[in-house]
Amino acid sequence: MGRIGITGSSSFLGAALLSRLVERLGADEVVSIDNASPPATLHGVRRRLLDFTEPSADQRIMEALLEEEVSTLVHLAFFTSPRRDSTLAHELESIGTLNLLGAAAAAGIDHFVMRSFTAVYGARGQNPSLIREDHGLQPNPGLSWARDKVEAEQHAASFARRYPALKITVLRLAPLLGPSVRNFYTRLFDHRVVPVLMGFDPLFQLLHPDDALLAFETALKQSPGGAFNVVPRASLSLSTALHLALKIPFPVPHLAAYAATDLLWSAGVGPAPSGFVDYARYPVLGDGDKAERELGFVARYSSKEALFAYLDHRYPARVGDAAVAAS
Repeated sequence: MGRIGITGSSSFLGAALLSRLVERLGADEVVSIDNASPPATLHGVRRRLLDFTEPSADQRIMEALLEEEVSTLVHLAFFTSPRRDSTLAHELESIGTLNLLGAAAAAGIDHFVMRSFTAVYGARGQNPSLIREDHGLQPNPGLSWARDKVEAEQHAASFARRYPALKITVLRLAPLLGPSVRNFYTRLFDHRVVPVLMGFDPLFQLLHPDDALLAFETALKQSPGGAFNVVPRASLSLSTALHLALKIPFPVPHLAAYAATDLLWSAGVGPAPSGFVDYARYPVLGDGDKAERELGFVARYSSKEALFAYLDHRYPARVGDAAVAAS
């Protein structure tokens, strides 16, 4: 497999994967390639501080890959929650991914593994009950958070066609929820009263972080190439999740929800723009058959177990009450 480079190593998932690889391979076999340092607890990890959005970044990244003798590059530098600075997010996720792919191809990298999200399929009433990897990527065009990730995937697909020797694997992760996770979904479950859309109760998937790490470790061993849904063993309805988390649902007409969400986002107090309301209205459920068939990956946790893992970590005193609610 050779030396492994990791971007986004200061993020929750990047730091966890970096730690696992260091434990398994040794600190000298892993390189942090990022504009931020990895956790200070990981002593001896090789580090290259690079900004993927700067002019000529691809040249500097290529030089770093060659100097560090990297053969596999794991790209995890993506925002898990929407950013108000949409220009920065676009530069990092779309242009930054393009620069990384160009550098990887020029440096002769063997395998490029990239994180993505099942949210790239988009939330709409016409979605199949389980979405396969060949389904179109059609999120709300006004939601830049998802649009940037689609563009990153489009860059990856283009490079896979132009450089067949460069294996490119894209892992589309369901929303993460578990110990120490902090994202848009944890902000939802941190409120006692949670707004819900009147007349809608979509199923959704919650992926335990241990399963996400297992998927990346499996992809690194298999080097398969292609896109794969990484999803839990079972889904969960929003009403059931709120019941298990001991939250109080507050029904809101969906037209009012879009307007109120944009108003709060514009005022700087809302967690996301109105495009995210679609994901509370329609299900986006990835089909995990391809990952099981071609990767041999099967999630060990269900959505309910991921939820309880988060609640156990965040609200340990409430877990007993939540278990009673689940019975």
